[in-house]
Amino acid sequence: MRAFWLFLVAFGLGAKRHWHILFAIILGVIAGIAFPIHGADGTNNYTLVHNILDSFGQVFIRLITMIVIPLVMSSLVVGISSLGDSKQLGRMGLKVLTYFLIFMGISALLGGGLAYVLEPGHYLQDSIQNQAELVSQYHQNSAQEQIQQLKAETPELKTLFFNMIPENPFEALANADLIPVIVFTIIFGIAIASIGEAGRPIVGFFEALFTATMRLTDWLMVLAVPGVFSLAFITVANTGIEVFGLLYTYIAALLLGLLAQVALVFPLFLRTIAKVNVMNLYRAVSEATMVAFGTASSSATLPITIACCERRAGISNRIASFVLPTGATINKTGTTLFEVVAVLFLCQAYGIQLEVYHWVVIMIFSIVASIGAAGIPSTGLITMAIVFKSLGSQFDLKTFSAGIAMLWSIDRVLDMCRTVVNVLSSCTVATLVAASEGELNRDILNNQDKWSDVVS
Repeated sequence: MRAFWLFLVAFGLGAKRHWHILFAIILGVIAGIAFPIHGADGTNNYTLVHNILDSFGQVFIRLITMIVIPLVMSSLVVGISSLGDSKQLGRMGLKVLTYFLIFMGISALLGGGLAYVLEPGHYLQDSIQNQAELVSQYHQNSAQEQIQQLKAETPELKTLFFNMIPENPFEALANADLIPVIVFTIIFGIAIASIGEAGRPIVGFFEALFTATMRLTDWLMVLAVPGVFSLAFITVANTGIEVFGLLYTYIAALLLGLLAQVALVFPLFLRTIAKVNVMNLYRAVSEATMVAFGTASSSATLPITIACCERRAGISNRIASFVLPTGATINKTGTTLFEVVAVLFLCQAYGIQLEVYHWVVIMIFSIVASIGAAGIPSTGLITMAIVFKSLGSQFDLKTFSAGIAMLWSIDRVLDMCRTVVNVLSSCTVATLVAASEGELNRDILNNQDKWSDVVS
């Protein structure tokens, strides 16, 4: 035991911060298993400890979330103004959007293929109702309440499209609604770039705002280790581990798809197009991926992602400030995979026979639904209703109430995994674009001795 504590001290003194964050996540998971919130008799255990750690975790998320809006606006304005003319902006935007759609398309195909081969819902056809009742022993919200929440929070597809264009940009800012904020900021940034020298004072203001926001990010990263420990602990303590045994094929399909993207798809593009060693990039953004795993929010992770890409991955500020904020709201490859696998899982579990047409519709609208999902925890479950609506009125959410209750019960842990893939996907696109534009500093990316600390 003494040797174990000596190891902890040595580890804490010698290891880099991303290892500290990883170790905090592991400890949080172990502590969550050891001290579950819900006892076997249904009572709540260790209430004071859970409340304290839950509060600290929420404070950490709120602190890093509060700088997302000023960071997005300032980075986009600075990035767009540095692009120069509208032709260059259009070329860059088309390139970025193409990569986003390619990665989400591959993700949808992966999800469909894995769901077809593994048939994760097939094994639950005979007992889904009984298993859903088992899940409800550990979770307080009823299936019907969750269905009502899904219906209340899921907009129509037309409404989703119109909501991307803000009627009042200040209202969108106040509500932290990132997609309309980004749309307005891009249009505003183009207008500033078009007026030349007259716009320099405005650009100077946003440059100062961006610098100050990144400095604030440096300060907040000091709280990353206790923050992700608290979040990992609360997630596992709330969920428990019993429910994972019920959905092992679904979990396997989802994790295999996420792993395939990280281990095969992203490295293939990075190696063949950008001539980049993928492990160097993954090491460079490791702190961002650890925070993404702990918070399950790509938006909240955005400040750390930008800092890692600029200071360690060698991606220019011009590229990072344009690609990464856009990617945090649009490029959600992990969420796309989840939408496809989850919808097919539910259809299989309820014995619904799907035609080829249905599979194609599910994959296409899973991309649409993932784009519409906010960069906060578990919104993929809410936008999943868009996919069901696209299949027709016969696919009523009430039909799948027991299955949705099961998915809801374990989604937080799986959301942590797919958020990591979302962040890595955006970092990959930023690297590809930077390499094609000649704005990737390979000397920094390939030489850890030249890396700057994320906390400077």
